[in-house]
Amino acid sequence: MVSFFGGHRLEDQMKKILMLSSLAIVAVSANAQSFTESFDVNTGYGAGASGVGTSDMTWVWQNNSIGGPGLTTWFDGNATVFPAQAGASYLGANFNSSTGANNIDTWLMSEVRTFNVGDTISFYTRTADGSIWPDRLRLALSLNGASTNAVDFSNVLVSVNEGLTQGGYPETWTQFSTTLTVGGTGRFAFNYNVPNGGPSGSNSNYIGLDTVAYTAVPEPATMAALGLGVAAMIRRRNRK
Repeated sequence: MVSFFGGHRLEDQMKKILMLSSLAIVAVSANAQSFTESFDVNTGYGAGASGVGTSDMTWVWQNNSIGGPGLTTWFDGNATVFPAQAGASYLGANFNSSTGANNIDTWLMSEVRTFNVGDTISFYTRTADGSIWPDRLRLALSLNGASTNAVDFSNVLVSVNEGLTQGGYPETWTQFSTTLTVGGTGRFAFNYNVPNGGPSGSNSNYIGLDTVAYTAVPEPATMAALGLGVAAMIRRRNRK
């Protein structure tokens, strides 16, 4: 026997509820600040101590290398060294981030985001084939709002070739990822961090960065409110 409510079949009412629920979930997800950065259209990167670069989104870059910045900071990757992981281009950083044999400390900071436990950050990176000069890249997190002060990025989430091992940096595009265990408002950043680097140093060669993906989970409070709303709709639909 089929029940009717207000002239509509029960299954029709349930379909509407599920459709509305799906739309609400999509809206929540769209508001969760996820993004994927391909670095396919790059402007504003280059030499100097600091600046703002734009591509698929806006990034802040800083070169805090000892001895002052060298000839480069972050720049459009050189396709003759190796091609992009995906798309038309990628970002590169190399030994010219500093001078002499000084420590390289070059940063690339994301836009401000509201992070939640369970959010994920992934990226692809590699160095040149047969590189004999060790490189290192760190992914770090700051929960100090819009700050671009490097000291606020004290939470290192991922370190590629932390020990600066020769041959320890991948020579093919390799994905690294992490899941956040803390929440708050701030930025994440990539730090090309190589001691004894520069043109005269025994470390640092050339790295690429591509396809950065930040995937945010809906806030628990938002999902709970959504669930209560759906439950209330079901109760109303079943009212006789």
